[in-house]
Amino acid sequence: MQYIPRRDVDMSLLERTGHATYCPYKGEAAYYSIPLGGDRAANAVWTYEAPYDAVAIIKDHLAFYPDRVDAIEEGPA
Repeated sequence: MQYIPRRDVDMSLLERTGHATYCPYKGEAAYYSIPLGGDRAANAVWTYEAPYDAVAIIKDHLAFYPDRVDAIEEGPA
């Protein structure tokens, strides 16, 4: 799984949802949808805003379901 720093993502293209899941290794995950992607992109992005200490490195990062997005592009810094 690849986690992308939140600062590198255009958060204006995402919409926070009420969906949440729990991982015994990472903690509680919050989700975002990508409205431009339609129904397929619902809850397509997740983040651990307060991960367990063992995986603290993923705090302030996002992950994307590859089958719910068309592309992840790298833009200019």
